[in-house]
Amino acid sequence: MQHGEKTHVPVSLQAGGVVILNERGDILLVRELGAPDQMAKAGLWHIPSGSVEEGENPQDTAVREAYEETGLRVRLVRFLNAYLGQFPDGDFILRTIWLAEPLPGQTLQPTFTHEVAEARYVSREEFAALYGAGRIRMYQTKLFYEEALREWARLREDRLS
Repeated sequence: MQHGEKTHVPVSLQAGGVVILNERGDILLVRELGAPDQMAKAGLWHIPSGSVEEGENPQDTAVREAYEETGLRVRLVRFLNAYLGQFPDGDFILRTIWLAEPLPGQTLQPTFTHEVAEARYVSREEFAALYGAGRIRMYQTKLFYEEALREWARLREDRLS
């Protein structure tokens, strides 16, 4: 056997989410309010994403979380990537993210106001400043944004061809 039990990494947690870009390539981020038991997250920015619920697949989670955290119904455009992360307690989480676009005629208005303080588009320069100041919740957000920008550029090029 090439890969046995010693090479298996058990993952008990999964998350799904979306990267939404506007016509300038600005990224839609949400700022956490911070639940009483998770105040370390308060004020930090991240993409719309969250835990996969029992019986749910990551794609459905991504669409649900986009609506809950931004008020936008979205269409998944392209799978971007999945990254394995680890919490301080040692638990692993698999984060699966898609490039998405909002369906037409909607207003940005988070529905989970008990979790989200604000949702807005952030320019590349502001993202870099937030990241440099430690205000982006996780490193993987930066990786997903970079991948989304590359995919967004490819899609725009294809549309112009």
